[in-house]
Amino acid sequence: MSGFLSKIQFKSLHSSKLSETKAKLPIRDPEDPRIIYKNSDRASRISVKVKPSEREVSVIVPGIRSLPKAMCFVREQRDWIEVQLEALPPAQPFEDNAPILFEGEIFRLRHVAGRGHPKVDRNLREIRVPAPEGTFHGRVKRLLIREARERLETASRFYAGELSRPIEKISVRDTSSRWGSCITRNGKGHISYSWRLISAPPFVLDYVAAHECAHMIEANHSRAYWAVVAGIFPEYKKAKNWLKKNGAFLHAVGAEF
Repeated sequence: MSGFLSKIQFKSLHSSKLSETKAKLPIRDPEDPRIIYKNSDRASRISVKVKPSEREVSVIVPGIRSLPKAMCFVREQRDWIEVQLEALPPAQPFEDNAPILFEGEIFRLRHVAGRGHPKVDRNLREIRVPAPEGTFHGRVKRLLIREARERLETASRFYAGELSRPIEKISVRDTSSRWGSCITRNGKGHISYSWRLISAPPFVLDYVAAHECAHMIEANHSRAYWAVVAGIFPEYKKAKNWLKKNGAFLHAVGAEF
């Protein structure tokens, strides 16, 4: 899968050096938008962490006065940072004629003329989106959220029914740390999902729905919990391994850098 998109070139932003501004943290590095400087009152030293789910390098700075020193530190660690970033899947920006991962397959985005609703053509593997200038990115994202919500609601109702548990609310959001979460209130499930699951193969999306519904029976990840998951989704290990191996590709969908 890692070969379906070519590497992109990163261009410097047209702005003054961070050390010459009075900008407040957090702020992105003007020479590489993948690097973001963040303040932490609890930090006693500068630290650098690559966050694959957010496709960025987080530089923790103990106060704005430490920013010039942090920038020097980043320059010193540049080779290591580049190695980590090069390991990330290439971005899949929402652009006309660009490839995009959808339901585990490579589709092509098409910016079409006129008005109307975006459409997914699974036969031609195209996503056709009519959009005025400057609105294409937003319309593509809304389409993907809509498709994700439809699939996740259907899957969630099914697996909740298998467990004889009611669902009160299903939310679809743009999350970076979890594919889904579930809490139970008054015996009813409140489940939240990442819209990026629509980019995964259908069996992976179904697994996440089953995974979250199982939490209405067992709140933790005990043996009893995994027995519940296996009862409604026997191939859960295959889907779990897919996410572990390929989850970073889902976070590349819609990314600009």
